[in-house]
Amino acid sequence: MAKLEDEIYPVYFIYGPESYLIHREVQYLLNQALSLKERGLNFHIFNGREHKSQEIVQSAQTLPMFSKYRFILVNEADQIDEEEVERLLNYIENPSPTTCLVFTAEVLGCWKNHQEKIEKVGKWIECARLKGKSLTSWLQGRAKEKGRTLSEDAVNYLIEVVGDNLYDLENILEMVSLGSAGKIIGTSEVEGFISGVKYNTVFDLTDAIGQKDLKKAIGILEKTIETKIIPFKKDEQGVKMAQPIPFLLSQIAKHYWRMWVVKQMNTHCPDIEVIAKELDLKPWMVRKLIDQGKNFSEASLRKGIEKCYQTDLAIKRTYGPEGLLIEKLVIDLCGSEPIKNY
Repeated sequence: MAKLEDEIYPVYFIYGPESYLIHREVQYLLNQALSLKERGLNFHIFNGREHKSQEIVQSAQTLPMFSKYRFILVNEADQIDEEEVERLLNYIENPSPTTCLVFTAEVLGCWKNHQEKIEKVGKWIECARLKGKSLTSWLQGRAKEKGRTLSEDAVNYLIEVVGDNLYDLENILEMVSLGSAGKIIGTSEVEGFISGVKYNTVFDLTDAIGQKDLKKAIGILEKTIETKIIPFKKDEQGVKMAQPIPFLLSQIAKHYWRMWVVKQMNTHCPDIEVIAKELDLKPWMVRKLIDQGKNFSEASLRKGIEKCYQTDLAIKRTYGPEGLLIEKLVIDLCGSEPIKNY
């Protein structure tokens, strides 16, 4: 976040693929520069794709009305061509001290060689995608701002299922914060809210089968077969597959195998961390597999793995339309006999 002291810089160039962070930077600057009452006469928005540099400069050179600053926001600055950029640079070399001119862009475009010129009078801010520890830190920080503490498992689960899109993560955090009474948020609380949002990923299919939710499983399966697109995380476009059914079948078999192995191990070893380390899985995933495994006996899980193998053979030997064969498999798996004692 840009740090403001006594005065605001006359020029900012904020760019990068993370639009959420760009929006936060702009909102912070706007709040520092203008009150809500002052914005009506002193806040102007331009677009690099639609407006000429002359209009932007003319507005920037106009004195503010009943305010200390005029705030000029130029979105999609990477769409401004080189000639127009040069005209803007003439203004930037000698900017108005009563104007805060903010450019935002996804990429640098024609601005890539002008960082030094902008930094002589203002700020150059990159908003890159958050990954790894940076993303974990951001999640924990946002939760803290909302008066909550995210467990390590909850953080890992959010990143695994939702992805690294900060808008999506922020929305889930907001829902969890408003809907949870406790200050510490674990995986179960997060999962409860995520289940209300439709994430049609390959993992939703395997989870629906693990939960014996036939309606949800068939819905995801039919949509995937129809579109031939398999997303792995919510914020991804998904992978286009000419033949998605063999891959889906392999994922179903893998999930059943994991439920079976975890169920066996958990009988003799209650330590989730040990099981997770042994199978190279996240602890939250092991907890989920244990919970889903309660819906099945060990015998039904073994039988389910055999059914996956038999369906694979039937598809390879063209015993019938593969779409119908995998649909029958899902129906059989979701209809496995309920377990009474566990």
